[in-house]
Amino acid sequence: MPSSPKPAPDRTVLMPRRDVDVELRPGTRLQEYLIEGTVGAGGFSIVYRARDTRLDRLVALKEFLPAAFALRGPDGVVQARTPRHLQAFQLGLQSYLKEARLLASFDHPALVRVFRFWAEGGTAYMVMPLYEGMTLKRWLIDLGATPSEAWLREFADQTTQALEVLHTQHIYHRDVAPDNILLQYDRHAGPSFLEQKPRPMLLDFGAARRVIGDATQALTAILKSGYSPAEQYEGAESKRQGAWTDVYALSAVLYTAIAGRAPPSAIARIVKDQMVPATQIGAGRYAPGFLAAIDAGLAPRPEHRPQSMPAFRAALAASLVAAVPRARTADAAPAPVAAAAPAVGAGRTTPDHTRLVVGAIAAGLAVVLLAAAAWWAWRG
Repeated sequence: MPSSPKPAPDRTVLMPRRDVDVELRPGTRLQEYLIEGTVGAGGFSIVYRARDTRLDRLVALKEFLPAAFALRGPDGVVQARTPRHLQAFQLGLQSYLKEARLLASFDHPALVRVFRFWAEGGTAYMVMPLYEGMTLKRWLIDLGATPSEAWLREFADQTTQALEVLHTQHIYHRDVAPDNILLQYDRHAGPSFLEQKPRPMLLDFGAARRVIGDATQALTAILKSGYSPAEQYEGAESKRQGAWTDVYALSAVLYTAIAGRAPPSAIARIVKDQMVPATQIGAGRYAPGFLAAIDAGLAPRPEHRPQSMPAFRAALAASLVAAVPRARTADAAPAPVAAAAPAVGAGRTTPDHTRLVVGAIAAGLAVVLLAAAAWWAWRG
């Protein structure tokens, strides 16, 4: 009789599984909002589909409930799991409210809108539109081809403008990636959606921070291999971070669209840069100046990149040459998917996103020893 398999070794779980039945049930009322169902749940929050009973419209209602250090008690109140989790929970709640206040202060079509936010039941909530569309990550998979230069230019123009709005307030997103950009569609456009231009919206402001940080930022140091520049690995309080940090991440997004894969880890590139330049990968399909601007935005050292979004946008627009015609280059967008709430802030609404965060952290840890050999040179 074969012996029983040995149990797998214990491993650190970065995003714990959420408690069973922790979500608020349909029919629950919070202020003037009636919950109809759960849209998604991640490591830090739960997003519900709810109806605004005053205005009779559907909205996304996001609840702060970090699975790692909070739970919902029998009385429905959210609380820290144990006394040792209390400080982390309180700091996270403060950060969540700051995020809501930050988003509520902006009015831009490519930035998530927050109608209102409040604290209740031991936690906090924010109300947002129930957006329709799909993430850029999903769109690129479904497209089955690399986007045309005209499409990418339009996308980059709108995204750089949205980031510029943040930067003028000394706020940096620090988590620009394909799964954090929603492409919106007009639900009433009918068959003409194939001709629609991209309407990108930046999601996930959980990592956003002002120049002057505070203790809550220790909870929002998010790293994504391929998209986080080297200075971001120094920690949330690194003074090397700035507009150029988002320039790197957006350049990595454009590189991914052209190459079909993300650039190598920024830390690994400092030790030995094995990234195939965009000017090589996209040669013959995109204008040389457009590709050169992307490579400049991906410079490993921050001082070698465009230092602001206007500078990066100008570099991208410097060579307005039509893309070389080729097979299976697509301006058209795939059909929109069912309504989905944005994965805004610390909340993670898809398993893909959780895997990306975990993979990014793991990749960062895997290259720490390798990066140490070059670290003093980097800091010089």
